[in-house]
This record gives sequence, structure tokens and C-alpha cells, in this order.
Amino acid sequence: MKKIIIPALLSAIMLLSACGGNASTTTQGTDSAVAEVTAAPADITAAVIAEVPVSSGVAKTVSDIADYYDVDASTLADASFYICGSGAYPDELAVLKFNDEAGAEAGKKALQARLDSQIELYTTYTPDEMYKLEGAKVFASGNYAVYIALSDNDKANEIVKGYLG
Repeated sequence: MKKIIIPALLSAIMLLSACGGNASTTTQGTDSAVAEVTAAPADITAAVIAEVPVSSGVAKTVSDIADYYDVDASTLADASFYICGSGAYPDELAVLKFNDEAGAEAGKKALQARLDSQIELYTTYTPDEMYKLEGAKVFASGNYAVYIALSDNDKANEIVKGYLG
């Protein structure tokens, strides 16, 4: 019974926390309004995971960043990422918020290097899972760098773009 109730409660909590929508502020310029994204990476990943789960997903923190990505943690404002804890699947979701756009561009390169490495690894390890990597999304948007390699990359990308624009 606990095996059913606990996951259901966790899913409900994630759904409720994801319902906040986009967190952003608008700054008025002299000629036009400029939107500044202030979404917390954990809110974005929670919203994605509520719709597109990470197989055997394990949450990681900024202190774990160097174990997975060639990113200097001091350039990060915040981060939330999930990997497959067993290593059997290439499922991975990372939303990294950098201190500036230059950091996000460098982060994007590090995430692309991770994707390239995962493709090399999983091509022979679990070829049936390659569709996740072949359709993976890696991009930078403002101060954010994003890595999506899940069972429905397009849906996950749509959710992330809802937060980041």
C-alpha cells in the first residue's frame, strides 16, 4: 500500500508546486518593456518531471555539478538537475542558472559535451534508448543553460520554454 500512496503523494506535491507558472518580473525601459526571467531551476525541473518523468530519477545539487558537467560552480546562481540513478537509462534533465549570459553560453557548451559523451556511451550500451539522446535538447536562454534527454523531449522542451520564453 505504501508503494502506491507515497509516489502518488510525491506526484501531487510536484504538480502543486509546478502550478505557479512562470516566475518573471518586468522592467520598464524608456521605449519598451524587457522581461527578466527569475524562475528557480527547481521549479522548472519539477514542472517537467510532473509531465515527463526521469527514469530512476535522482535529484542532484550544485555541489554535484562537477561530477557530471564541466561547469565551474562559482559561475552558477542556482541549478537543478536529475539523472537516472541506476545508469541504465540516458534520462537526464538539467536547468542551470548562471550569474550572466556568458556563463550560460559556456554552460551550454559543457552540456553539449555531456550529450556527446552520453551518445557515445549509450550507442552500444542501450541502443533502444538512443531516441532520447537523438532528440535531446541543449540550449541557452538568457542566464540559463538547459539539457533535456527524456522519453518526450518535445513536451519537456515546451514546458521549459514556458518558463524561459
